[in-house]
Amino acid sequence: MQTMAQTTAALQAQVQAPAHKVVFGGVPMMERFRRMTPPFFKDESDPIIAESWLRETKKIFRAIRCAEEERVTLATYMLQVKVGFEGYMHVV
Repeated sequence: MQTMAQTTAALQAQVQAPAHKVVFGGVPMMERFRRMTPPFFKDESDPIIAESWLRETKKIFRAIRCAEEERVTLATYMLQVKVGFEGYMHVV
């Protein structure tokens, strides 16, 4: 049985870990996010499309119980920019 100190230490390690390493229910947060098939944001200038993307992404964050500090990393993963005739690429 875990002591309170061990539990606290484990929780602090999760909060401080990068989003792709945070584990919830045995599954890394990045994997949980990807399983929800979040939409890509493809360099759109239309505010309605941007608002729709943001609304859908926030809905996923709530469903997977994603902490605020992890959301930027996960949302950035879904950003894409247009690169000429070759199509889109991920923003790194």
